[in-house]
Amino acid sequence: MKYILTLFLVPLQLFAQLPDSTIKKIDEIFKNYNSKTPGCAVAITRNGDVILQKGYGTANLEYNIPITPQTIFHIASVSKQYVAFCMLLLEKEGKLSLDDDIRKHLDYLPDFGYKITIRQLIWHTSGLRDQWQLLANAGWQLDDVIKQEHVVKIVSAQKDLNFKPGEEWMYCNTGYTLMAEIVKKVSGLTLRQYTEQNIFKPLGMNDSHFNDNYEELVPGRAYSYTPQSGSTFKSAVLSYSTYGATSLLTTVLDEAKWLNNFKTGTVGGKDLVEKMYQTGVLNDGRKLDYAFGIGIGEYKGHKTVSHSGGDAGFVTFVCMFPEDGINIIVFSNHGYTDPGGLTFKIADLLMPEIKKKTEAAVKHNADSLLQKKMVGSYYSERGDFFKIVWQNGKLYRENPTKEEIFLDPIGNNLYAGSAGVKIRIDPANKASDSVGKFDAVYNNRTLTFQRLKPQGSVNLAQYAGRYYCPETEGFYTVIEKDGKLQMTHRKFNTVPLNYFAPDQFKLGY
Repeated sequence: MKYILTLFLVPLQLFAQLPDSTIKKIDEIFKNYNSKTPGCAVAITRNGDVILQKGYGTANLEYNIPITPQTIFHIASVSKQYVAFCMLLLEKEGKLSLDDDIRKHLDYLPDFGYKITIRQLIWHTSGLRDQWQLLANAGWQLDDVIKQEHVVKIVSAQKDLNFKPGEEWMYCNTGYTLMAEIVKKVSGLTLRQYTEQNIFKPLGMNDSHFNDNYEELVPGRAYSYTPQSGSTFKSAVLSYSTYGATSLLTTVLDEAKWLNNFKTGTVGGKDLVEKMYQTGVLNDGRKLDYAFGIGIGEYKGHKTVSHSGGDAGFVTFVCMFPEDGINIIVFSNHGYTDPGGLTFKIADLLMPEIKKKTEAAVKHNADSLLQKKMVGSYYSERGDFFKIVWQNGKLYRENPTKEEIFLDPIGNNLYAGSAGVKIRIDPANKASDSVGKFDAVYNNRTLTFQRLKPQGSVNLAQYAGRYYCPETEGFYTVIEKDGKLQMTHRKFNTVPLNYFAPDQFKLGY
């Protein structure tokens, strides 16, 4: 007797798919991407299941190759969380401590007189100068071939820090490139090899690798583009062989596997994953919203864990909504795309907005006399500039849009401003007819602003000359012509220098 066994195979993922009506609304969000434009790859997961994977637009305009969920993208700074994770893995292996002085592992780096720790590299509190700005100052353009050794050499030539380590937060790609070098030093493997063995293979991320050779052929990868006049596009060249701060090549589906590891701890374990959420702390105890290559925030009452990226025409954004079990990934090869904005449009469709409680109108105990003393234009040594005006009984900061400023006294010469900024005014300074100087105390830094006084005619000729930077070995020439200044460089276009504060100029027409 023969027995017939019938198996009803129903894909488990089928039950996790989004309703057609929701998919249509998501399609509408991406309606501007088509066969004539670059576009986006999108993946959405709920509780570890992929509930949407789609491609919109074109991966290669010259050969009319469409974007699919399997298209490989350069994900720029979204790469950083992988490098931070490597530091935790190596610490767990006993090969380093996050509180190590980085010169313990990279003895070729200058001694700046302060200990810089791996943890400070992770949190962007090291004070190191950013590699891209250094290269630009040296005359490099971002479409030049840029290799790992180029970054290491220019960082090794630095003479000073932007600030004492731990005093401020300043986004710094240099730190993550150096951590890639630390991986190689303590493990004996390149970042590409280490992540392949310890992250990608265990998670089944078969289409992912850190690209350490810009000449390598990578089947299935997207090319990057930026718009030009009309509805046409131009290629945005990316010739990087530098990695750590950037250069992970992956797909939205592989990225979904990585984000799921934050929940499962398949690689590293849940205890190690939990450390990824540790946010930075400055020397004075101020807490940051930046953790281990990820930013901690909220969107309409929903907690978010996210990071963005952008290189050439590649722009990327990944966002986890851990309390909702939803992850959204948007990779684009269209340089003018806003992947973060697209992500939150999707989130609006998937999650109900938590209505915030109606709060009673906040009563401000501001001193109008002091507020009026603040009216004027201000600048910082870093080139920040804004104007404060008094209109209709209120104080506003213009930079460039109007933002109301509240000066509610909170003690110790501090005043509550707007958007969480505190204003510190020395009593001796506010005793005069106008405030000449104040500190803006942000969550991640403190900036001193000085009143911009009328300068009258400025002797621009005194700034003419040839300038040299020993840290970057770059030369710039400033020319005074017809009462105006111009700056020239052998690789860059000649540009006007527009005076706006003592010894400060802005580039551009």
